[in-house]
Amino acid sequence: MIPLVKKDCIIDNLKIYLVLFKLHNSFLLLISDQKEMGIGNVTLGSPPLINGLKSISASYSLFGINKKLLSTIISEKASHILKKPVLLLLFLKDIKKEEVIAKPLMSFLNEILMKLVEKD
Repeated sequence: MIPLVKKDCIIDNLKIYLVLFKLHNSFLLLISDQKEMGIGNVTLGSPPLINGLKSISASYSLFGINKKLLSTIISEKASHILKKPVLLLLFLKDIKKEEVIAKPLMSFLNEILMKLVEKD
C-alpha cells in the first residue's frame, strides 16, 4: 500500500510519526512515537450519519487500554473531517501523560487532514 500522507513532527522533544492510508471507502491512520510503528490502541471512528446536521462522530475502542481518551478524540476528529470511517492504530511507547501532547498532536493532525480534504 502506498500512503496518502507520511509526516512527522516533534512534540515535547519526541518525534511523532503519522501515516495515513486510503482503503476502500475508509482510511487507516497510524500514529506512533516509534519509526517502525506498532499496534497499541486500536480505535474505529465513524463519521456523522447525517450530513448537514450537528450529529457527532462515534468511536469504538476495539482493544488497548492506554491512551484511550486520546485515541477516541483522534479517531472521531479524523472521521469527521474525512467523512469516512477511520481505523486508528495509536502506539505511543515513550509518552507517560497524554495531556502533554494532545493539543499539539491534534493541531498537527488537523492541519494535515484539512490540506488533504482541500486537495480533493
